[in-house]
Amino acid sequence: MHGTPPPGLGTRLVRESLGVDSAADLLGRHPFLSPYGQLTALIADATFKVDDLDQKVHERTAYIARELDSVRGGQSAAVLGSASTEIALLSARRDQSAEHLRTMAGAYKRSLANDTAVPAPVHGLASRAEAAVSRTPGSPASAVAPVPPITGLPTTAVPARRPR
Repeated sequence: MHGTPPPGLGTRLVRESLGVDSAADLLGRHPFLSPYGQLTALIADATFKVDDLDQKVHERTAYIARELDSVRGGQSAAVLGSASTEIALLSARRDQSAEHLRTMAGAYKRSLANDTAVPAPVHGLASRAEAAVSRTPGSPASAVAPVPPITGLPTTAVPARRPR
């Protein structure tokens, strides 16, 4: 009986740095279109990528271990050279991705610690999208005020085309 596999490197990093069981737990903490929501989505994506690379490294090292057993039993060692290069490349990608994840998790943690006030509404894409959702029948009320239409822009008359 093997049970459930241990969590990947990305999941372990998120647990240690942010104190959540999984990166998916972060996704519901903030509105998706908010800056924090976007950052948690990036953290979750990076976590899944690090976990995937970590799993590939473990699979390849297990394969190499089996191949080494075969070599000890008298088999040819032809595949070991390319497999070790592949493991080195996967490990380097995993380490880079893990460092990127650590950086994002640290930025998220510092940002939350520094943010003592309630965030002001953002006048841009996020607030317009939230305002549109709030005007949709049956949707929950939004704390973001609707964005007024743009007025006062100069208008220019388009000259009629002359037939050729």
